[in-house]
Amino acid sequence: MVEPEYEITPKPIFLYYDPHPVHEKMASYVNAEMVQCETGTPIDRIRAGRNHDFGNRPVILEGGVPLAEGAALKTVGTSGPLIALGADSTYHDIVDPMPSRSRTSRLTHRVAQRFVDGTLAVSDRIATIADQLTDGPVRITHPFIETDRYSQLREMEPSLGGSRILCVGKYREKNGQDILVRALPQVDTNVTFDFVGPDTTDLPKSDQIKTHGFVSEEQLLELFESASLMVFPAPVGAFPVATLEGLCAGLPVVTTPGVGTATLIRGVNGRLISDPMPYDLAQTIDWYFSLPDERRNELGNQAACYGAGFDEEAGLEAFAFELTNLLTELEYNATITNV
Repeated sequence: MVEPEYEITPKPIFLYYDPHPVHEKMASYVNAEMVQCETGTPIDRIRAGRNHDFGNRPVILEGGVPLAEGAALKTVGTSGPLIALGADSTYHDIVDPMPSRSRTSRLTHRVAQRFVDGTLAVSDRIATIADQLTDGPVRITHPFIETDRYSQLREMEPSLGGSRILCVGKYREKNGQDILVRALPQVDTNVTFDFVGPDTTDLPKSDQIKTHGFVSEEQLLELFESASLMVFPAPVGAFPVATLEGLCAGLPVVTTPGVGTATLIRGVNGRLISDPMPYDLAQTIDWYFSLPDERRNELGNQAACYGAGFDEEAGLEAFAFELTNLLTELEYNATITNV
């Protein structure tokens, strides 16, 4: 965990559920107190919010799970301003319902947004949605790549002349791995897919589909280096760090219009943006592998340029800057000092 660089008084609360390592570092950087949110029934979450007494301390809500508890906290509990860290697909689901989400969950999240005082969004799209759902200020703070991995990825030379496709992420319906598997029979190029991440071993295996599950840091870096292309097929995504890591390594990335990093990837080449449908993904994959090695290398260099700057130090500084500005905009009386 990183050492705190900023001291905010009163000390912030970071209300979380299964926190992303990057978000944990953000919380530590501003010396926030980590508090796990309730994950039971809606009544359990309301009861938990009612029972909190945080005084006048600002509360940062990580993603969608703590929103109901935060709304209850705001109405019948005790706290300072409620800051939503818009960092998951909750926002997309509210405006464009996802089949994997329930109506009850969607309605709860929509209503809870009314109690949010300000939003730190990880992408332009989430910021736009938050503007529609809340009356408070919205600022953007992007995730970043952790220091050690960033350094190793920047020095990497991926195997752009090969035919291996890397897909990184937990095996979940929302992450689109099943769409990519269904695309394989429609891909004319003789490619191999490497699926990496928790539960990916549940995917069907074949000569062309390799499933690795959760891997060590060393194994992950080896898979990045052996890859010729990354595909992140999720229909929606906040600002996935895995795609940043691909760009950082100089690996062209295929993704969909609903993913936050699509704005970066479009800068590498607009043909790398595909609709989240098997046929469209297959067409995009075949287009990429039809390119001569020289052109693939050019795209790799462009990807590396777009992946630069998402290092840990810059990301943490940006988060602290946007958080303190947001609190100031809310006219919250906080003392902010460098540690």
